[in-house]
Amino acid sequence: MLSPTICDSMRPMMIVRALSLLLVLAAAPVAAEDTQPPTAASVATPPDAADQQLPPAVQAMVNDALTSGTDAELAAVVKFARRAYPTQASALDSRIAARTARRAAEARERIAEAGPLENWHGRGEIGVTRSTGNVDNLGLYGSLSLTREGLSWKHQIRASANVQETDGVRTQEQLLAAYEPHYKVNDRLSAYGLLQAERDPFLGFDSRYSASLGLGYALVKGQHVTVNLQGGPAFRIENQTTGADEEGFSGRAALDARIQLRPGVALTQNATAFLDSEGNTFTSATGLEAQLVGRLSARVSYNVQYESRPTDGLLGTDTQSRVSLVYGF
Repeated sequence: MLSPTICDSMRPMMIVRALSLLLVLAAAPVAAEDTQPPTAASVATPPDAADQQLPPAVQAMVNDALTSGTDAELAAVVKFARRAYPTQASALDSRIAARTARRAAEARERIAEAGPLENWHGRGEIGVTRSTGNVDNLGLYGSLSLTREGLSWKHQIRASANVQETDGVRTQEQLLAAYEPHYKVNDRLSAYGLLQAERDPFLGFDSRYSASLGLGYALVKGQHVTVNLQGGPAFRIENQTTGADEEGFSGRAALDARIQLRPGVALTQNATAFLDSEGNTFTSATGLEAQLVGRLSARVSYNVQYESRPTDGLLGTDTQSRVSLVYGF
């Protein structure tokens, strides 16, 4: 048995040891928790985790492309970023989708706020023609088309002139002006109206006026191929070169197609037919366009106009081969 003196001398040492053990036990859970790897549930993922996990240089390029780059530039940057960092592919796709949605909303807002004289675009064409049929000659051709896209309405204005002279004598005179509004029922279906005026004395009429109502449908609406169809009733008034006037109802059908053969090269086809018991009219324009530089393109086309009841002494078909320059704006 220890003496009281020895016990008294050992008491401070025992107290120190007890306190040290308590400190170790208290610190052990904390140390064990600190040494465990973080789990997905314990670590919150920040909204821009994809960017934070990309190297700063790559992150800067992606941000710059998303902010001010074109679609082609963004696609190129994201393509290589996705390839180098596949774990960030879904995050990059989400940012691209958000950018697309934001730009679409901004475009709709701009269209909704545009005035009646704003948001027009079009193309002008000028060139030489080669004609066969009632005349065989060279001449000048020019056309202008304007289009305004709205949220619910689309407006188109077209005008063209083909005039030829030989030794100061007019041998060809084809003039056309048309206004065509469309009301968009949905992404493919629309209701259209048409007001059109023509002049072609070498096909037998000094003036001809057409009015039509009907439906239009986008049969094919792809990135490289578009095919649009129209159809409906029409009313026509024709002042013939003989002095006679004709008027009556007819049916109208139209086709507008474009095929992108390769970047900068496209094949186009436009055709219109007016059908009635008194006489039919058919026009067709087949063209091949190739981009030269910027908005300037070269166009080669073959055009046919057919009248089933031409004026006596005239052929019912005129054909024209054209080589022209086209400028889009």
